[in-house]
This record gives sequence, C-alpha cells and structure tokens, in this order.
Amino acid sequence: MNDFSMLTLFPCHVMYREDKNLVTENLVSVSRRIIKDNVDTPFYSRCISTIRTKNNVLELPEFANVKQFLGNLIYVYCEQMKIDCSRLNILDSWLNLYEESGYQDLHNHHDAMISGVFWIKSSEEKDFIFQSPWHFSQPKLPSYTETNLNNCHNVEINSVVGRGMVFMSRMLHRTLPTQSERISLSFNVG
Repeated sequence: MNDFSMLTLFPCHVMYREDKNLVTENLVSVSRRIIKDNVDTPFYSRCISTIRTKNNVLELPEFANVKQFLGNLIYVYCEQMKIDCSRLNILDSWLNLYEESGYQDLHNHHDAMISGVFWIKSSEEKDFIFQSPWHFSQPKLPSYTETNLNNCHNVEINSVVGRGMVFMSRMLHRTLPTQSERISLSFNVG
C-alpha cells in the first residue's frame, strides 16, 4: 500500500503584488480621460475598453511607475515559473472602465504567453474570477470531502487598488458586475 505516487499536472499559477502608492488621483483622472477620448465597446458585456483604440497605455509617461512595477512582477513570475524572459516584451496594454453593474464575460488572451491586470479604481470586492478549464467538461461532479484549489471550479480574487496580477494567458477569467466604478489596466506579454 505504500507504492502510491501522486502527480500534480498542468497547474496554473497566479502571482500578485500590491503598491497602493502607485495609484494617485492624477493616475485615476488620466485613466478616465484616456478612456473617454478613446471610448470603444468591443465586448458583448458591459465594459468600455481601449483595447482597439489605445493599446499602448504603459508607454505613456503617466504610467512609467506602473510599467516598472509590472515589469518587476513579470520578471519574478517568469523566474518562479522557470520561463526565460530575456526576449519577452509587453505586447499591448489597455484600459477598461466598468460603470456600476459593468462586467466582462469569460475569456482568455490569445497571441500572448502571460497576461495581467492592474487595478486603478475599485471597490475591492471579490469580482475577478478565474474559472477552471474543466468547468464545462466535467460530466458528473463528484462529492468532495473538502473544496480546495485542485477540485474547485472558480476562484474569486479581490480587485484591490494598486494590485498587479500576472497569469498564463490561457487561463479563463471574467469579472462580476461591479457595485461601483472600476478601472483596470490589462496587458499581454509575449
């Protein structure tokens, strides 16, 4: 009976870090202005985004400190995941505005290796959801003795102001309807 071995296969790791000092009233104001000047509603969900109209936000001088912070986060993530980051670059970065009841449907990011988000304004509720890739393909749900990260179907993350988060681009994620205005900066690395 002692010859059992257990492998954990295909894990998906998420790394985050916070620095509330990066988010100033000026950054919130600049973000709102960029969104209003480049308004687009490319999604079927209730989200205003600059993904098609202004997708180089981290190149703007107002976001220099955020870019440095996220660059460090990406570097540490790659180091922990044993990914060679010497040729990786931020491919694009855009702003999302969710007005009250705004949300984003389930999606992942194509044409990238690593993706991430940085929250500029939020009510800091658990409204960012990672969904298990087997969520829709499990024909019968077993009865669990305990729910844990190996058998759950959704993981809720608080959208904390000043929090940067990175994850593999293949991870399915969405946001729940917000109770108040939420502004986030999303980005892809490849």
